[in-house]
Amino acid sequence: MKKGLLNLIILVLVITNVALTAILVFAVVPAMNATSDLVGKVAEAIDLEKELKEQQSDTLSIDQTKLFTFTDKMSILLKPSADGSQNYAQFQVVLVLDKEDENFSKYESQLTTYESYMRTEVNNVLAGYTAEELSVSKTQALIEIRDALRKLFNETEFIHSVGFSDFVIVPQ
Repeated sequence: MKKGLLNLIILVLVITNVALTAILVFAVVPAMNATSDLVGKVAEAIDLEKELKEQQSDTLSIDQTKLFTFTDKMSILLKPSADGSQNYAQFQVVLVLDKEDENFSKYESQLTTYESYMRTEVNNVLAGYTAEELSVSKTQALIEIRDALRKLFNETEFIHSVGFSDFVIVPQ
């Protein structure tokens, strides 16, 4: 009798355990997944706001900048197009310098001295573009030039951005 009663109690506990596990799987887990998705979306929104603030802080007022324009126009032979045609890019490089950067005073006086070396860096970057690629992704090329020039000046960020004036693609 005691043995049968003990087996009955164990059977009731096992059935209860299976029922509670089923409730957990079908009721709690989907709710936890929905909560997890919501938390993920909130975290993504926070990252987007952080990115936006970083982009906004990346802008400088005109009072914080100084321009350095290369003395002469540059003519760079671009990579051959898919059809084999050869083109040149003619432009003048303009650097936007951040006057409030800690390295500005250190490197500003050296810009004229290193202009020919900077021209080489600009040439190296743009020589990897075809005329079609450059007309589509000129902004990407400018970012690559900026990064190459920053690397030239010991990874400093006093060169805020790079621009072209009088930019023209000339077929050969």
